[in-house]
Amino acid sequence: SQRCRELNHTLVQEKNRLQAPTLHKSLKKSCQKLIRIVKDEIDQLRQRLQELFDNDSELKERQTIIMGVTGVGPKTSQDLLCIIPELGTLTNKQVASLAGVAPHPNESGTYKGKRFTRGGRRDTKVVLFMAAMSAARSKSSLGEFYQRLVNRGKPKMVALVALMRKMITIMNHLLKLSAKP
Repeated sequence: SQRCRELNHTLVQEKNRLQAPTLHKSLKKSCQKLIRIVKDEIDQLRQRLQELFDNDSELKERQTIIMGVTGVGPKTSQDLLCIIPELGTLTNKQVASLAGVAPHPNESGTYKGKRFTRGGRRDTKVVLFMAAMSAARSKSSLGEFYQRLVNRGKPKMVALVALMRKMITIMNHLLKLSAKP
């Protein structure tokens, strides 16, 4: 999962290089070749990772449960289960903090500033952000939740982070329920 994210970063870099207006034709061919190679490698790694999930009944069940949440597909579920293997054993506050979507106050004495999210495990926010973008556009209850926040005057990014928090807590809760005998 980590390797796939690293290769995705390389893919973005090469695609950006390809857009450079002064790039020579031979260098463009090199970039295109590397893009194809990196895409193939990512596909192979994802396929191997999915085989690992398919061969482990517990992981497969956990992945299926997480994919039941709107906006979460196979890649997102793989990444989340690899980044936060404790998912399903934590409290809502703990999982939000690990995911980097817990609000932290900016207060000192009588000063009360805005709350910001920070911390959490590396790459979790990126994975959740893409899932939340998908869920926000959907007609599901998560999409309605996002729209309600925006309609109440919340900035779109604040509403999106709130949606990310809601999604990770829902996944945590569903995995907790499945673990009970």
